[in-house]
Amino acid sequence: MLSRVEKRILILDGDPLARGDLSSLLAGYGLTTLGAGSAREMEQILRETQVNLVMLDMMLPDASGPSVCARLLSLPCPPAIMVVSDSGEECDVVVGLELGADDYVIKPYRPRELLARVKAVLRRHHDDTSRADEPVRDLAPAYRFDGWRLNVATQELFDPRGRAVPLSTAEFLVLWALVDRPNQVLTRDELRQGPPDAHARPAPQQVNVAISRLRNKLGRSDGGAHLIRTVRHVGYIFAARVDRVQD
Repeated sequence: MLSRVEKRILILDGDPLARGDLSSLLAGYGLTTLGAGSAREMEQILRETQVNLVMLDMMLPDASGPSVCARLLSLPCPPAIMVVSDSGEECDVVVGLELGADDYVIKPYRPRELLARVKAVLRRHHDDTSRADEPVRDLAPAYRFDGWRLNVATQELFDPRGRAVPLSTAEFLVLWALVDRPNQVLTRDELRQGPPDAHARPAPQQVNVAISRLRNKLGRSDGGAHLIRTVRHVGYIFAARVDRVQD
């Protein structure tokens, strides 16, 4: 059960009526909520209080949704992020997930479904944070494949020319799961679970987005677009020889 003392939810929405309605709904289920109508108000709250979840409307009066996502993820202890979007703005959802949001909800939402998803995100974020406090065992700090190098300790990917390729957290976790078990068919759930040393897990909705973006990034090098193959109705396979090395 989620405790009001343990969990704080920041509702970040420029519409005071929408913000108030969502706050009242969650508070009615015993959850502690805070409200902010702008990125500036968010910053003030974050200076005074640590929050566990930010419910983010991507349309803010003083900042873009992507910039707010990046700001939240740069915090020493980043909160979970749930994108709240109108039904006609599904592109906001895609952008949010690509940037590292944990989940999304489309307006109008059903109260019980919303509550279930909020609790699931909070629970998953708590589990991931607990695992992040554990030391990562130095068993395979880097993987090499087709000239590429994935450094687990720094979460960095380098192409065959030695150039850094930026990865979101979800992209890194999915790629790590793939290269840790090359030439094996992995289901989406197995990709979410990742290697034993994984410090976090991507949300279910992030796996497909991460796969698509990884293919585009790997495809910048000859042959890279074919490294991740789809096994229809089953999952994905990383089709390359992978060496675990000390970096």
